[in-house]
Amino acid sequence: MISPDLAAAVNRLEEEDVLGPEQVRLFGRVARGELVSLSVALHGLLYLGVVALTSGVGLLFRNEIANLGPLSIAAGVGAAAALCLAWVARRSPPFSAGEVRSPHFAFDYVLALGALLAAADLAFVEGQFSPLGESWAFHLLLVSLGYAAAAFRFDSRTLFALSLTTFTAWRGVAATSVERAVFGFFGDTDAVRLNALACGLAFVAIGRALVGRNLKAHFEPTATHLGWLLILQAIAWGIDDGPTAALHRLTLVAVGGGLAWFAWRGGRFALFVFGVLAAYLGLMIALAEAVDETTVMLLLVAVSAIALVFGLGAIHRLFPKEAEE
Repeated sequence: MISPDLAAAVNRLEEEDVLGPEQVRLFGRVARGELVSLSVALHGLLYLGVVALTSGVGLLFRNEIANLGPLSIAAGVGAAAALCLAWVARRSPPFSAGEVRSPHFAFDYVLALGALLAAADLAFVEGQFSPLGESWAFHLLLVSLGYAAAAFRFDSRTLFALSLTTFTAWRGVAATSVERAVFGFFGDTDAVRLNALACGLAFVAIGRALVGRNLKAHFEPTATHLGWLLILQAIAWGIDDGPTAALHRLTLVAVGGGLAWFAWRGGRFALFVFGVLAAYLGLMIALAEAVDETTVMLLLVAVSAIALVFGLGAIHRLFPKEAEE
């Protein structure tokens, strides 16, 4: 795509001897649309490649187990994971508490592929041979810890996010046995909800600790965003019906509004959106209980949702551009 303004600026800077001949040639090609970046497209292709390969491993587990045998499949997938991780370890720069520049264009994707293959292999081994027995859910904890170790060693926010989500999945699976054994009056739903709330609070605390200790501080948005999503989800879980529904709605509005306020003061637009949407959901559910006319309620929801979208778009311009976004 030709950019006349950029072309004119390049010519002006050349006349003023600000740009050299090589710079003029490069920027001139960009202005004429002859040179474009394929970074986004290549990243997208690499991401799709990782998804396709991991999906293919799942199909291998399902369709070829009878032909190849579980040991052969486990060994083959384990070897592929080891090759990926060995390549990453060889190309990786030394560990640093700060952000580390990726040494290769495909570095993060090969790392993610190796970690996902290792996790899939572990799940396959657990499914076939049950080495953990009734404690099979602990393989999720092992995967979470492995992801976290690799994330900090190789500076991967992708693996850090996978570590947190896998840990949350482990707590969700294990909640119904542990919490009910300790607190017998908890039902399955209450146990999962409380674990989601606890994980959310822990993740927010982890984000603050990373910044406070200056250890991979750029991981903080990942932990904070996921933490607040879990907190708001745990509160919103009971807003629809039940004896405590009204309390949950009020809590959701209060927590969402408080989060939006502090996010506004801190210049965190993503968290601001989380808070506003949470408060909006609590208010809409409360209004739906108060308004008997369905048509009026649907009209109110439609108008308010449109106003909310345009309002957030206008407010976004008032926020400074966030480093984590």
